[in-house]
Amino acid sequence: MSDHRSSTTSISPAVAALATLVLSAWVQAAFATPAQVMATVHLRAGPATDYPAFAVLGPGTPLEVYGCEENYEWCDVQAGPNRGWVDGAYLQMSSGGQSMIVADSGVVLAVPIVTFVLDTYWGSYYRGRPWYARRAHYYPYYRRYPHGRPPPRPRPPVVRPPPRPSPGIRPPRPQPPVGTRPPGGTRPPVGTRPPGGSRPPGGGGRPPNTGRPDAGNPQPSTRPAPQPTQ
Repeated sequence: MSDHRSSTTSISPAVAALATLVLSAWVQAAFATPAQVMATVHLRAGPATDYPAFAVLGPGTPLEVYGCEENYEWCDVQAGPNRGWVDGAYLQMSSGGQSMIVADSGVVLAVPIVTFVLDTYWGSYYRGRPWYARRAHYYPYYRRYPHGRPPPRPRPPVVRPPPRPSPGIRPPRPQPPVGTRPPGGTRPPVGTRPPGGSRPPGGGGRPPNTGRPDAGNPQPSTRPAPQPTQ
């Protein structure tokens, strides 16, 4: 009888631990909210870009959100077999038939606020991972920024001025208004003629005919006179 009691007593802690683990997983699953990745983003081991990135989530990747840090900048998620943290600006949830970004609408979506504790979180999900043995390297950063740094926001688009025209193309010159004429000094008055000295002498303006004989004045014949016959 005593042996049976001792055996029951020794099994109870293991059963209790198993029950606690199952209950914890069930509670987490009950509070998890489905979400979707909007653009390619890293899954990190903590709520900051200084923590290791160990997976890449592509656009449209489904995951479960368990909660977010204050201001909804980083969220604790489950993506397949991996547990980690994602920038809330890359997460999208549906509410009332509308898609909302978690970082902008965390209050409306009723996403719970959670706190990151390095030793507890890493001890639960990262034992055996390469960075788990380097916890001391991340302690100073964790103590300085217990909630992590805000993730860098996308830069606004660069607005550039319009391109200049090429040097070979000149802008058109301004034209005078239609119906205007240049000043009167540039043209002579209507009905006037230039003075007579500007025309050459002679009636027809032809040069004298010096190359051909005058048709009205026949020239004497140059042939020799005939000789009388004998």
